[in-house]
Amino acid sequence: MKILEGSFQCEANTFCSQRAGIEDFERYDGEALLTKMAATPIFREAGAQVVPLLYASALPSGMVTREAFEYYKERFVEMIEREKDADGIYLYLHGSMYVEGLGSGEEWLVKAIRQVTGEGIPIAIALDYHANLSEGFLGQVNAVQGFRTAPHTDHDDTERRAARSLLACIQKNVCPHPAVFRIPFLGGDASTTDKEPFVSITKRLQELDGEEGIISCAFFNGQPWYDSAYTGNCAVVSCLDSKRAQKEAMSLAKMFWDGRENLKLEHAMTVKEAVRASLEQKEGLLFVTDSGDNTTAGADGEGTLLLREYLKKDTKGVLVCGVLAADVVNDLLKEEIGTIKEICLCKGCREKQRIETTCQVILKKKGIVYGWAGDEVGEGVLLAAGNTDLVLTNARAAFTTPEHFARMGVSLEDYHVVVIKMGYLFPKLKTFTENFIFALTPGVSSNDFAQLEYQRLKKRMYPIHMDITWEEIKNQQEVRL
Repeated sequence: MKILEGSFQCEANTFCSQRAGIEDFERYDGEALLTKMAATPIFREAGAQVVPLLYASALPSGMVTREAFEYYKERFVEMIEREKDADGIYLYLHGSMYVEGLGSGEEWLVKAIRQVTGEGIPIAIALDYHANLSEGFLGQVNAVQGFRTAPHTDHDDTERRAARSLLACIQKNVCPHPAVFRIPFLGGDASTTDKEPFVSITKRLQELDGEEGIISCAFFNGQPWYDSAYTGNCAVVSCLDSKRAQKEAMSLAKMFWDGRENLKLEHAMTVKEAVRASLEQKEGLLFVTDSGDNTTAGADGEGTLLLREYLKKDTKGVLVCGVLAADVVNDLLKEEIGTIKEICLCKGCREKQRIETTCQVILKKKGIVYGWAGDEVGEGVLLAAGNTDLVLTNARAAFTTPEHFARMGVSLEDYHVVVIKMGYLFPKLKTFTENFIFALTPGVSSNDFAQLEYQRLKKRMYPIHMDITWEEIKNQQEVRL
């Protein structure tokens, strides 16, 4: 038994002006790829020969350039053409890669693969919880598994489930087509899986995992900052019985729809409310999330709105962390610790207007900064602007773990308020404190979806349109049988 294995990932925020090019992807080949992927041991335990294709992964970004997509797609196709005797293909994708001029990168990748393999070889996919799945993509694959946690902690578990799904297809000699049931819902950062209806949905998915005839089952939140006709939540089920697959997908979708009112942003405040409330807390540490400039959702990280508000207050114990200002940082990296300089931060010509922040700073430390996945992405500087400290970076960063702060030379114990550019607290930050404020800042990852300039989205989406009914949703379905 021969199985081909690879990964191609980039979560796209289509409202971002930046683009992910060829060099923005981290690459692994050969044994390094096989070691990196959690599906490999499952296949090897089953006695399979596992052939590495390509692992290419980029940080959340704007759209992927057509050049980059075609470059990596061709690498996959070339390698698969050399292995036409394969029994199955396993891919670890994101599910919300948007390619300039094409749309769903996942769709065009699997279509290109199918042109080589034909329909007789099963393809199993592991996806992110925030996947947006086009009809063209689902029509080419046979088993689909997705993360069941947000914040995400089950990457490896999802890979292993997808691997077992592929083995089931091979062993049963079947290539089922998944049924999908779509919900026109923009979930955003309220859709964390430690609350209902996701607790019940996950329990049902776990039950389905062990039921006879089920090949794969998943529920996706979608990525709301991704402008397409297929953006939104969906349930996807592959089963030996196509009618049962449809029934189970609808049941999962109904469970979600009936519990949707539980999905409210916790601790959400306007910018001024967030600043005031954070400064009023007297003991311990509190995080403030800059949700509209969330780098883990593809935003640039250049926003200075919260920084400006805290500079006005000039209160001790405040750190504003992870503002992207490449030119400023590259200049400061040449200076000695203790240097006093006046700096000017602005979003520049990539945004509709320039928002400038000028302040005098003291250079305190230099360090390394990391992306949300834990890989080194650039350098940063810790500065003092009066009583407010700030970390500027020369690459988009995400301070999602204590290690990210430590490598930057920042001790969280020194602060009462720390501003971070994300939509919710990642699990490792909760080891310091679970106290946080969700600041409703504007930007390309805003949770106020009505302010985003969608062009391709379905005309009616909840919560923009609160009067959507279940009957309306059922009538819109294109469930595959």
